[in-house]
Amino acid sequence: MEEGLIRNLPDLNEACAALVSGGVAALDTEFVWRATYRPHLAIIQMAGADGVCRALDCQLGTDVAPLAAVMRDETVVKILHDAHQDIDLISHFTDAPPVNIFDTQLAAGFCGHPANLGLQKLLFEVLDVGLAKTETCTDWSQRPLTDAQVRYALDDVRYLVQLREALLAQCASFGTREWLEEDLLKYEDPENYGEMDPDDAWKRVKGSAHKLRPRGLAGLRAVASVRERRAREWNLPRAWLGDDASLVDLAWRVQHGETAFPNVRFRNRLKNKAQRDHIAADYAEALADAASLSDEECPDPIQPDYPREVLDAADKALDYIRARGEELHVDPGVFANRAQVTAFVDDPETPDNPLAEGWRFETVGRTIIERFYVP
Repeated sequence: MEEGLIRNLPDLNEACAALVSGGVAALDTEFVWRATYRPHLAIIQMAGADGVCRALDCQLGTDVAPLAAVMRDETVVKILHDAHQDIDLISHFTDAPPVNIFDTQLAAGFCGHPANLGLQKLLFEVLDVGLAKTETCTDWSQRPLTDAQVRYALDDVRYLVQLREALLAQCASFGTREWLEEDLLKYEDPENYGEMDPDDAWKRVKGSAHKLRPRGLAGLRAVASVRERRAREWNLPRAWLGDDASLVDLAWRVQHGETAFPNVRFRNRLKNKAQRDHIAADYAEALADAASLSDEECPDPIQPDYPREVLDAADKALDYIRARGEELHVDPGVFANRAQVTAFVDDPETPDNPLAEGWRFETVGRTIIERFYVP
């Protein structure tokens, strides 16, 4: 089988059969995201145990059933770097849920490397392989793709099988492989993929949203839900219907006691006047509804107001985690982030806190309760 683009079903069948035969499928994607709600998937790169690298041209309408079967096959390890977005795109494209995922970026954090390393740097550190970055500005939706573009794309999967083996060997030597395998299971949780509930969209708004109080958060929840629903309906990027800063500004108006919103103004990129008028009216109605809610119906603050003693204890707990991580060859960020550590120090029974269960509890969580918990 030759390397290159897959443009028909027989070639895809042959490529996927090789992946299944070898038990591993190194995967990556190239996409374009300009004027649509979701990224436009251009190609899916794949490589197997035989070392042959291929790329499926996603713009040809080829039946993707063979690739969907690979994605569903529990005996085939799907190897990706920084897996979440690629898995989301491939799963949506193939309508196949992810199973048996191996993320080389996550694995790096369990064997002495930073858990946020890009593929290029990780390959150099682990395998002494240098990747050329000559096509970083490529428009992957344009056809035909040049041989240089295809080679560049295939390099992103060419070494993933070998990289996985090297990282697993390092994890085994440090005694962290079981912890890694425990974390890898989280990639199979369907809640990590697909469309979010529009009523939860406010939780992803960035900027100064964390400064809002419950009344303002009710306004933010309302307008973020409108933006999510309309962006999905009109197949437009969320930011085109109002950037995050605009949504927070609108939410502040609710927090400051406004109850009528006849002249909503916000930053948007909509060229269609009817859509601009429509979304403005939607926002005004949503804000008015939020202003009428009772205190009990408003969301809790994103970031609680912790007392100084809890914040000081969290700082000490973070220092402990950093020291413990160095001892165990685990990147400190893999254990938990600052918000999770602070919540744990304040209340070890905080729901869904990673420090409260599994290998994290056994290695650091139990000691944090003994040393740093502020009752």
